[in-house]
Amino acid sequence: MIMSRIYTVLAAVGFVCGIVPWVHAQTTTDKVVVSYPSKSITNFPILETARQKGFFQKEALNVSVVYMRGGIDIKALLTGDADFGTGSTTAATAFVAGAPLRVIMSLNAYVDQGLYAQPKYRNLAQLKGQSIGSLNPGGLVDTLLRRILIQSGLQPDKDVVILNMGGTPERYAALKSGTIAGSMLSAPHSLRAEKEGFTKLAATRDYVNVSGTGLVAHADQIKKRPGMMKRFIRASLRAMNFIRENRADTTQMIVREFGMDQEIAALAYKQLLELHSTDGKNRVDGYQLLIDFARAAQKVEKPIHASQFIDETLLDEVLREGVIQR
Repeated sequence: MIMSRIYTVLAAVGFVCGIVPWVHAQTTTDKVVVSYPSKSITNFPILETARQKGFFQKEALNVSVVYMRGGIDIKALLTGDADFGTGSTTAATAFVAGAPLRVIMSLNAYVDQGLYAQPKYRNLAQLKGQSIGSLNPGGLVDTLLRRILIQSGLQPDKDVVILNMGGTPERYAALKSGTIAGSMLSAPHSLRAEKEGFTKLAATRDYVNVSGTGLVAHADQIKKRPGMMKRFIRASLRAMNFIRENRADTTQMIVREFGMDQEIAALAYKQLLELHSTDGKNRVDGYQLLIDFARAAQKVEKPIHASQFIDETLLDEVLREGVIQR
């Protein structure tokens, strides 16, 4: 009954339209699959840095980083086809529905999303009757968009048309083509949009204070494979440290991976640092908002505290041991 409810919720979040694997082949002790739901500035640079700089390999991990759109990344965690996921918001929704998932570390302390519109729209009220690009009904982007609209006096699905258009690249392309009036965007596409003259109507941090990207795992796997998980956490923390301490190297990586010019890449790096978690610790208050959003959407009356969704046991051990020393 619980699993049926979980899959019903995930189906509402969205379904996969494609899976693009990215594998760094090597011979190591543990094979690990980690998913990311979109190639954004908040998650991809950390995973890519850990791969390129050998932090995963140094921890005896053979990591496959796989793009999984919609709720398929969460299904993969539940079926054991993935060891880690970075769709922490979707995971929170599934957790409220009964999924045995936990967020074990924070990659970004704050969410990176903003509402951008065609240059002719100068305020939110002017979007009335227009189409706005969103992602995964019930997911973070969709929830944040609806909060922005409501606090600005607009009723979602009544005053505006909200469209599920896929990841940030797809929404950005639709905005550029003029097929939609506005869209939720994250860096680096949001930075490109500003440079190209699109109007930034709202930054989500001004409306709601939710947590950013987190690393998610199955509760059973945390108990069964603590050693592997600690090594993955340690490699991720090293990658985050490297990013903070190596502006030029990281900026060039952003240029290569996101196909942008130096000016936009420099802005993206600055924004990445502003969003980064310094020690991997999760903000309970930020996740509480996500849990409450999910409870309201699923009509769950029983109170659920975010601390039940957060398990930092292994992270705390790694931090006590020291990130540099093994």
